[in-house]
Amino acid sequence: MSDTTTTQFRTVITPYICVSDGARAIEFYKAAFGAVEIYRIDDNDKISHAELQIGGVPFFLSDEYPPNVLSPETVGGTTTMLVVEVEDVDTFFNHAIAAGAILERPLADTFGGALRNGKLNDPFGHSWMILTRKQPLEIEKR
Repeated sequence: MSDTTTTQFRTVITPYICVSDGARAIEFYKAAFGAVEIYRIDDNDKISHAELQIGGVPFFLSDEYPPNVLSPETVGGTTTMLVVEVEDVDTFFNHAIAAGAILERPLADTFGGALRNGKLNDPFGHSWMILTRKQPLEIEKR
């Protein structure tokens, strides 16, 4: 894709996750991450689409619709990690654990102390990295 294409249109990437129990997942994300539910579209006993926000940043969610739309629980894991950048990583991280998030990697200072981060899993099979930037990263450009 050329630079011209990206400048002609507003480019936004929004995560869209699939879960095995959408209603329960929405309540978990509210409790653990302070998510705000913008709306949901119910389809009998499933959520066919919902929009939530964490810190004003949207993400979408739906229940499974086999065989095409499957959750990490059904397929045995995920290849995606959602990253939430917050001002106070320790408070946010510990609140999420108290709400039922599963510790995968404890909080630590990384990248020479530039970041403080840790990794959690939610009860629906998704990985979340929670971080605070403590100083700009020193990265060598190629």
